[in-house]
Amino acid sequence: MINELKKTIQNADIIVIYGAGHIGMLLHAYISMLRLDSCVAAFAISGTPDKASYLHGIPVINIYDAKKRWPDATLIVAVHTSMTSELSCMAEKAGFSTPVCFDVQELLDDFYKDLYNFPIQKNKIFFMNYNGCGYGCNPKYIAQELIRRSADVEMVWGIDEKPHYFPDAIRSVHIGTYEYYKELATAGMWIDNIRKGADIKKRKGQYYIQTWHGAAPFKKVEADLTGSVPDVVIDTAWLDSLKTDLFLSGSRFYSDLYRRAFGYDGEILESGLPRLDIFRNTKRAKREVYKAFGLGQDNMLVLYAPTFRDDGSIKAYDLDPGSVMEVVEERFGKTCVVLVSKHPLNKSIEYMMDKEKYVDASVYEDFEELLAATDVLITDYSGCVYDFSFTGNPAFLYQPDHDEMKIQRDFYVQPHQMPYPLAHDMEELIGNIQHFDGLKYKKELSGFMEQFGDFDDGHASERVCDRICTVLKGVNDIEI
Repeated sequence: MINELKKTIQNADIIVIYGAGHIGMLLHAYISMLRLDSCVAAFAISGTPDKASYLHGIPVINIYDAKKRWPDATLIVAVHTSMTSELSCMAEKAGFSTPVCFDVQELLDDFYKDLYNFPIQKNKIFFMNYNGCGYGCNPKYIAQELIRRSADVEMVWGIDEKPHYFPDAIRSVHIGTYEYYKELATAGMWIDNIRKGADIKKRKGQYYIQTWHGAAPFKKVEADLTGSVPDVVIDTAWLDSLKTDLFLSGSRFYSDLYRRAFGYDGEILESGLPRLDIFRNTKRAKREVYKAFGLGQDNMLVLYAPTFRDDGSIKAYDLDPGSVMEVVEERFGKTCVVLVSKHPLNKSIEYMMDKEKYVDASVYEDFEELLAATDVLITDYSGCVYDFSFTGNPAFLYQPDHDEMKIQRDFYVQPHQMPYPLAHDMEELIGNIQHFDGLKYKKELSGFMEQFGDFDDGHASERVCDRICTVLKGVNDIEI
């Protein structure tokens, strides 16, 4: 079947790829491998983009519009097998009489057969942060330490289509392109903080460090969600665990969680989390954040940073930033600025809030720096509250959809058992801020954090880079 697909691509004058997800991008990368990507006119989708949309410089348009603009185009359906039949029917309704389908696994095998002709570069490290979100989280702090050491390594970073900024020592590549897959296939080491999909194959001689992005015992994850999320989510996670050579852990809690819920039986480095090193000295982070948003040093920062919702609901994002600003200024006696940082999965969602009363901080690449610069945190079920706890500053939970979230996700530790004042509506939140008892909070916070067996002491990045250097010397005897 793959040979038939290859012939179809080679004989086509114009190609429209039906599907703009991972498989659509994979097909485009495959066509690029054949050096025929100039034939791809568009990615087609069933809906209509809200605004002009492009993927790798190629327009993403509605399937009916694609037929009107390129009536003689060869349409190739590029989606998961479970959706192939449905989209083939939709393509036929749109006027594409003979939509082309293919076996994804066969395409992957043929694609990687070509990629594996390129040798592994043992001292090349490929970084990713939350599916292309740029320079942040644990991977950033590992890269920073390697740069500080002047390590003899080549660093490549996978990014999405948005603009991102990196130190000169790091070059970037767009996710889903042929170059992206080639960089992955030839890197001696991978460092990521979320799972890699089935489109990423690991070859013999590569070393994979999974830093993970979580640190807190809040909402349940991975296999602990069995029955609450599609099986494919759990299957993808466990397949990624089989590829992983080393997991980083920030606490005994997470070390145990990796064994039980992540399906991981390999080595765990109980190093602490590199991104948490920043909380040992927050002055630089404050300086950077205040400069980025043009704030005076006398401003008090309040950060609202809620997590995503599995069902995409937006009703819980109804914080009243104006009321928060007033009560914080009343309680703490300082001029207040409210920042709002959306979860990476929520970047395109409009929150139900007065935009004139807050500053959108979602554009700030390093969320950990935002946390380190923050004086008061308001969140819901986000693990960021654990990271923020290292500052000792006040954190408040605002959970207007608590009952729904408990059903959808449930929690490792119930919110009312945490030291953070809990509110289910704005009136409660305002009251919690008004009557905040700092001494009581610090005492309860200290006891709460101790029970998880934290490994962080400000030197996690150093320990992780020591391990990286050891691994690289072992496989390539390079000088670090």
